Amino acid sequence: MIRLPAWVWTTLCTLGTAALLLVGWQLAITFSGLSPYLAKTPVDVWRYLFVDGVGNPAEAAERRAALVPMIGVTLGHSAIGLLLGITAGFIGAVALTVSRALRSIFLPLALLLQTVPLIAMAPVIYAVFGSGILTAAVVAAVVTFFPLLMNIGAGLSSSTPETVDLVHAYGGGRWTLLRFVQLPASLPSLFAGLKLAAPATVSAATLYEFLFSFEGLGANLLTSKSYSDYGLLWTLVVITVLLSLAAYGLVVLAETLLLAGRFPPRASTPAQKGLA
Repeated sequence: MIRLPAWVWTTLCTLGTAALLLVGWQLAITFSGLSPYLAKTPVDVWRYLFVDGVGNPAEAAERRAALVPMIGVTLGHSAIGLLLGITAGFIGAVALTVSRALRSIFLPLALLLQTVPLIAMAPVIYAVFGSGILTAAVVAAVVTFFPLLMNIGAGLSSSTPETVDLVHAYGGGRWTLLRFVQLPASLPSLFAGLKLAAPATVSAATLYEFLFSFEGLGANLLTSKSYSDYGLLWTLVVITVLLSLAAYGLVVLAETLLLAGRFPPRASTPAQKGLA
């Protein structure tokens, strides 16, 4: 019996799942009786992007070209928000790890922040920072902060007592332990948090654009609805989903390249189980 590599098996499972979803989507729209003017199928989205319009052979190419700047704006907002979230989550996790006082004060606040819906928090952020890329980044960073804080914190706290005693036996202090033991040991947990955070930043950036901006995929979702351009509307939804999946895939690829063979498989941390 041929044993497939893990990445091949994962790829096949992903493609199989995508195929099932596309078939289910197509069948659901076809047999639902919904108006084809409003409800679009995967075939309709494909035709919108790649089939030339009647009487205008360049129409599909023009549609694709118009999507490029929208995608670029959303990716920019997502990337900046993710970097901001990583920075805040990392600093917060280190601070809560080295100080019990900070942990007792700020961890409940972080938990409280996580319970507030983003749709309710976004207007407050907009009122404070106004319109612009900073606001988009903050909105995207909010959804990344908590999973990164909890997962990195769990990784930093995963050192065994024997390892801690060994560092102390050789004269190492708290910062030596953090630099040479806890930070390297937290890398798998960092990537676990990124798998949750990276796709979420795309959704958060799209939400900001939908509510407050005139650029990006989110803003054009609203515009396409206003002009009853449902082909564009469904295409933008599909692109947003694909960008989220691509963000997740890039994190998995980076994890595979950076950590392969360096860390043995281990059970999920409590934070990972709680956020799965």
